[in-house]
Amino acid sequence: MGLLIRQEEVGPVRLLMLDGRLDTETAADFELALQDLRSAGARDFLIDLAGIGYVSSAGLRVLLSLAKQLDGGKGSVRLCGLSAAVREVFDVAGFSKLFAIFPNRNAALGDMPQPDPAAAMAQKAAQLLGVRTSAKPSAPTAELARVAALLLGIKPAAAAGKSTPSLRTPAVPRSAFERQLSARQAQAKPASFLARLRKLFGAKP
Repeated sequence: MGLLIRQEEVGPVRLLMLDGRLDTETAADFELALQDLRSAGARDFLIDLAGIGYVSSAGLRVLLSLAKQLDGGKGSVRLCGLSAAVREVFDVAGFSKLFAIFPNRNAALGDMPQPDPAAAMAQKAAQLLGVRTSAKPSAPTAELARVAALLLGIKPAAAAGKSTPSLRTPAVPRSAFERQLSARQAQAKPASFLARLRKLFGAKP
């Protein structure tokens, strides 16, 4: 019996549901799937092992490798749904102390990072306009709103109660993201840029 890997996105969390055996023959496939997801930017994983009836040392090594890659604040990996037999393997190998293990999916998702609508909007706009942004989901909402405004070519309004800076006020150095965006907009044709905005808001051409 092989290994079936299904996946879903739950906010910023990539949920992987495994079904079959995680052994020497299937561990390589699982490792390749994880590498593809990591390359695509996934950093928070929840691996549901409810459908796994057997785990070998090869499967444990793949899980340990993923945990090491995400160590140091780079991401997270959690496990859930372990059967009694699989849990015993983890206990004997000492892996139960290395992973956050939960009885089910809901318990594991309870305190994992939640999606930030502002971050999702900024990231989506950046993808549509072909601009890379370094803004992280944990960045302040005000900063993400500023990024979204830059992407849409909107000049942010002055905050209430604050005077507009005079012309003699030194210019604030632009971030690498802003310089990249300006260069992209300068190279793009007006019609092309307008078409992307229409696509962003779902408007008909």
